[in-house]
Amino acid sequence: MMADVAYHFSNLWFAGQARNWPLAEFLLSETKSHLRWAVRVRPVRPLSTGGELRVGDMLAGIEQSTLKELTESVQAKDQSRFVTAYKQQLASCYACHIAAEKAYLRLRIPDHPAETMVQFDPTKPGSPEP
Repeated sequence: MMADVAYHFSNLWFAGQARNWPLAEFLLSETKSHLRWAVRVRPVRPLSTGGELRVGDMLAGIEQSTLKELTESVQAKDQSRFVTAYKQQLASCYACHIAAEKAYLRLRIPDHPAETMVQFDPTKPGSPEP
């Protein structure tokens, strides 16, 4: 489940860097959809303390803060704002990982896209040629 989130979210970085805002909107929408799907599949995570982490509550907070800012940056087609919002979202994701006792899942800006078939540069045509 989270692999799907990572796939879309990492590709989102490259769409934003290329200022391909329609693709960025699509990838952000897919990221949100897959986050919600992950919460539906496993809404509660048991903790080593015996407590529980209600993942949906965490996602709701993220949706109203960093994910909202990221959405607004894409809608505004503002690359500078996008970069800041993307980094803030990475920090929010990591905070959730820490809360879920998975601090070893440290996130970073991707150095290459997860998808190599997609042309991220909106000024270049798609082509079956490499």
